[in-house]
Parts: sequence; structure tokens; C-alpha cells
Amino acid sequence: FETGFEKGGQTREHAMLAKTAGVKHLVVLINKMDDPTVNWSLDRYEECKEKLVPFLKKVGFNPKKDIHFMPCSGLTGANLKESSEL
Repeated sequence: FETGFEKGGQTREHAMLAKTAGVKHLVVLINKMDDPTVNWSLDRYEECKEKLVPFLKKVGFNPKKDIHFMPCSGLTGANLKESSEL
């Protein structure tokens, strides 16, 4: 997460490009939640959200209306193929 979100990271760039392209709503997937260092930690998930929300707000998205966050695992497909109990 940190690498993509640091200044000049792709997470920041993609958010700005999306807004510039007229995207009005975002679904933000917090990936790699299955990593052994994270183990689906709610604290880690909330930490990522807390860092993203102010930036996305600054870009022009309304966090309460325009953005939905989801924890997921791209490796296992958890929360991608079907809803899980996370």
C-alpha cells in the first residue's frame, strides 16, 4: 500500500486520472488482506482507508457518497468472486 500511495505512486496517479476522466464513483479495493503480515486485520484495513480518504477528498471525490471500500485478496479471489464474511 505504502509504495503505491507515496508521492508519485500509482495509487495517487490513478485517482487523479479517474477524476480527470469524469469518473464520479470509486470502488477502492484494499488488496493483499490475506498476506500473513496482515491476516485480514481490521486495523490495517482502517489504516489504509484513513490515509486514502483525505487524498481522494482533495482530488474531488465525496467520501460519503462517491467512494466505497472493500477488503480483498487478488490471489485467492476473496471478496472478488463472491462476498465473504469480512
